Amino acid sequence: MYELDKHTPYRHARYQFTSLPLIQRGLAYHEAGHVVLGQLVGFTCERVRIHTITRDGVTGWTGATTWAQSFGSYLDVAVVCGAAGQAADLHQLAESGRLTPETESLTVADHDKQMALSILAAEGVQVSETGPAPDGGLAWDHVMATAQQRVACEWDRITAVAEALLAAPDFTLTGAQAAQFADVNPA
Repeated sequence: MYELDKHTPYRHARYQFTSLPLIQRGLAYHEAGHVVLGQLVGFTCERVRIHTITRDGVTGWTGATTWAQSFGSYLDVAVVCGAAGQAADLHQLAESGRLTPETESLTVADHDKQMALSILAAEGVQVSETGPAPDGGLAWDHVMATAQQRVACEWDRITAVAEALLAAPDFTLTGAQAAQFADVNPA
């Protein structure tokens, strides 16, 4: 089982001028990107949520997607775990007319990328962070481009899950609920 996005909360100097509703919206789309793209390739989501968390006396917002079962192709793992959230957040900013260099920087999800790289490294898959893919491996530019293409193709499903997550009690959905909102038959 992997819990995505277990990281330092969104209370960092770069977020100081970002309103709470925009942070929550970005997180909802980020998590919806993980969930929808994951469920479409056969990952089994147990729960998705956005919530507050306190670490070292700092309270902020974060998100988490918990998988009961996952793993398809190595590209699927990289896209779902490492790039889908950022791609969905970028897409929602572009759709809403709020994509700027400053807001783009808020979407960077190094924690997701590092998790994906760790999972792939444990499987013996090499990933080039810049440049062409090593033999039998992946290039991160290709992973991100694939995530962006998949997000664009599944935008209506991602939006449905993100909006349901924002409207849900405690900003939490079960995997089955997310699949229902996305009109995906969970694996």
